[in-house]
Amino acid sequence: MIYCRGASSVFDEWAELSGLDGLRWENLVHDFAKSTNLFVPPDRNYEQIIGTDFGNDHVNVSYESTQQRVPIDDSFVNTWVANGAQDVDLESGKTGIGMMVGGGYSINPVNATRSYALPAYGFQLAGRPNVELAHDSRVIKINFEGTKAVGVNYVDLSTNEVHTIKSKETIVSAGAVNSPRLLLLSGVGPKDHLEELGIPVVADSPEVGLNFFDHHYTVMMFNATPDIVTTKQLDDPALFASYLAEYQANATGPLSSPGASSFFAERLSDKVLDSLGVNVTFPKSLPKDRPHLLYEYASAGMLPTPNNSNPVTAFAALIQPEASGSVRLNTSDWRDEPLLDTNYFGSESDMAIALYGYKRILSMMRSDTMQSVNVNELYPGSNVTSDADIKAALQKAALSFHHVVGTCSLGKVLDQSFRVKGTQNLRVVDSSAIPRLPTCHLQASVYAISEFAARILKEELY
Repeated sequence: MIYCRGASSVFDEWAELSGLDGLRWENLVHDFAKSTNLFVPPDRNYEQIIGTDFGNDHVNVSYESTQQRVPIDDSFVNTWVANGAQDVDLESGKTGIGMMVGGGYSINPVNATRSYALPAYGFQLAGRPNVELAHDSRVIKINFEGTKAVGVNYVDLSTNEVHTIKSKETIVSAGAVNSPRLLLLSGVGPKDHLEELGIPVVADSPEVGLNFFDHHYTVMMFNATPDIVTTKQLDDPALFASYLAEYQANATGPLSSPGASSFFAERLSDKVLDSLGVNVTFPKSLPKDRPHLLYEYASAGMLPTPNNSNPVTAFAALIQPEASGSVRLNTSDWRDEPLLDTNYFGSESDMAIALYGYKRILSMMRSDTMQSVNVNELYPGSNVTSDADIKAALQKAALSFHHVVGTCSLGKVLDQSFRVKGTQNLRVVDSSAIPRLPTCHLQASVYAISEFAARILKEELY
């Protein structure tokens, strides 16, 4: 739910890779603003620089009030500030490095519910006669006449009936795994891969499904003091009932909070990078406004925990990975899951930086400033201190933000109108079109690039 734009140099790189000047930060910032509105509570008890580049519509971006803040947050923030973190505005484009406190979150401040695509955009479409949302349905193939897309087949999952829709223009928006998957199933992708599976080739597009980038992170967990409400406490029926009653009556209490308030994005110095003992050409070459790691926490256990515990998870994310993965088909049957080669930590520098970040999050959460909220360490355990043991623990506790981008990348798979190269009347607009990961959470970038694409479609089709 975190709303964050991050380093402006990322969007300038999008422009260079795609040839679309409108994706430069100085231009795209208007699409970031157009997709959002901002709420800052008057009663917040924390300091945070908050910019004004927001609009008046669509996605609610809000910061936490005093009562919504998790009790652990002061300790988390103070720990990083004591070790060099500075409060910055990661929405302004001035930098992607620093500490964000209290938000922003895509939460409606009126009723403390999540603000996402359906209420932000979909409800506005509900009354239009030219819009129909097909529930419990899945597109299984794009139909072509030659290389011209003429519609799709979809299956009604409640009846297993297959239906065909004809179209003048087809826009795929199935996400960075399912969009390339659908193109491949429909005959658009690497010729050798398609022929191996017996799929007729419509367009030989080698880059479909490649350029898979994601934010991967490693976790540690500790047992928090009882005043910190975690998801484990919600297993208590009486306690949950009281929290639910407060939330339903006033949109306040623990259920009105996302369970985490702040995060810190850090760039490693060249001196630190050189000390890692591997080839660090890539991370050192990144523009100076980009961090390498992001540190965050959640009032929940992300690994199995004892029944009597009150787990908080802290984690370190690699946010500008060098290595990329791929999406490929397992079979030609749409029912079969695709093959994902995520290639997480797939270069020497990726693994070395991830290991450095894991050691750093362990050190910070074990520090004196966290002792008032950290009862004892649940994972990997305070006795895990050697490099070998820490690396082994990392490899057992690596998870994904599910921030996948790049698998139908602009400039490679898509042209400057988001059309699939080698085809006609077929476009892709979603996170798969994004050529390079932003330096923090993904949703802000997806809304912005979608606003940008919508303007192109409007100019070309209407």
